[in-house]
Amino acid sequence: MRKQTSTKNNTQTLVLGAGYAGITTAALLAHEGRNVTVLEAHDTLGGCASFFRRGEYTFDVGATTMSGVLPTQPTGRVFGHLGIMPDLLKQDPGMLVRMPDRDIVRHASQASWIKEMQKHFPVGDQAAFWKEQYRLEHRVWKLVNNQPSLRPTSAIDWLKLMNPGVLAALPLVQGLVRPVATLLARYGVDKDPAFVDFINEQLLISTQNTSERAPFLTSALGLTYPSETYYPIGGMYRPALKLMRHATEHGAQMKFRRVVSSIEQMPSGRWDVSCTNGEQFETDTVVSSIPIWNMNDLTRGKQASYFDKMARTNAQSWCAFTMYFALDGIPKLSSQYVQLFLDKKIPGIRSASVFLSFSHPDDRQRAPLGHTAVTVSTHTLSEDWKGLTADEHDHKKRQIMDAVLECIGRRMHECDGMLPLHVQGGTPKTWVTYTRRYEGYVGGLPHDISRPMIFMPPNKTPFRGLYMIGDSVFPGQGTSAVMLGAWNTVNRIFAE
Repeated sequence: MRKQTSTKNNTQTLVLGAGYAGITTAALLAHEGRNVTVLEAHDTLGGCASFFRRGEYTFDVGATTMSGVLPTQPTGRVFGHLGIMPDLLKQDPGMLVRMPDRDIVRHASQASWIKEMQKHFPVGDQAAFWKEQYRLEHRVWKLVNNQPSLRPTSAIDWLKLMNPGVLAALPLVQGLVRPVATLLARYGVDKDPAFVDFINEQLLISTQNTSERAPFLTSALGLTYPSETYYPIGGMYRPALKLMRHATEHGAQMKFRRVVSSIEQMPSGRWDVSCTNGEQFETDTVVSSIPIWNMNDLTRGKQASYFDKMARTNAQSWCAFTMYFALDGIPKLSSQYVQLFLDKKIPGIRSASVFLSFSHPDDRQRAPLGHTAVTVSTHTLSEDWKGLTADEHDHKKRQIMDAVLECIGRRMHECDGMLPLHVQGGTPKTWVTYTRRYEGYVGGLPHDISRPMIFMPPNKTPFRGLYMIGDSVFPGQGTSAVMLGAWNTVNRIFAE
């Protein structure tokens, strides 16, 4: 066996992870002339929004949509600042929601959407409820877009927040500690159990929580995002690829298949990061998108204690059960995104629905002519998969896959006569194997009234030169959120 040799590299800034958080950070830093190196454990970029290929098909690993691309929103602001133009198709409708007894068309137009809600759920004041959601969404984006001190970690940060824009928004604070159920009751729409079920499933895929626990302020972003939903040609990784190319064109170095084994602050204050292949990197600044639950195993001393406390304080998160298959046909759908409610409970699935992402009929990068690539995602818990032998694990996975395929075959009539090809599934164990995320946690911390977003783990740690980005820290899950976190973190780095 060849003995590994240790080599040391110097870089001004080291970004850990090439998911959307990491690659956005690298592109923004390199754009401003910062010397940047990115370490990615996998052999592809994208993180939880990555891809894999089977035959002629390209599958998104997660059922993720592209949103927040308007100039006033985080994704659009990053692309605009860098001069990047991803190849996106707006979805209108943004989503089809197939409940057991009705189809709900998620129109992009606010007026059309309110009419759709009034038609299906005539109880209560639907118009007032949804107008409040859009009002809150507008105010939240306006508030967070120009506040790099969020989430505050020092008295100076709090002082920076004492500006007219934030002070004018103080009445919104109640929305961080009061649940969506408050607004459902206020507008009388909670009297319809079917509408509450609809809202709960919409919240679960966007905030990772339901109406009894999800704060109504941040939930407004989740409930309104389908108004601006975009399909990325080639898959979710393609906009990330444009970010990577922008970063490398501006001098950033990308290093794939680099698994970080330790992160240690040296007496000089600089950081030493080691990889399992023997490489070492010395840097002034580390920006890590490694989840908080993994960081305590990579650090020592005070840093390990800090991340251990963070992990224990935020101990619970969701996992995903995913499926991938191709169809030898093209379903005639109003949107490439379908939320399919289950009409029978499937053991091992903790949600009442599954989310289906269909490749676009004209997207030859995803599937050959006349064929479709499909990704299915839903919620599960790590505890559902513990203590199983390899055979028991595979048997359980197969049972869930069969049940989901049976439900799709029975209730997605648009797919009638189309043969599923290359069928495979993913469990929390799969996510651990390919992403190394602790327990297979994906999707970010649930938004909860007991832990308002303002108190989520911060981007700036107590240790000079060490920053955190990604879905396990402020502001949470989704491409828009992690890109906002990257934007704020880059601003902090340049301000220090």
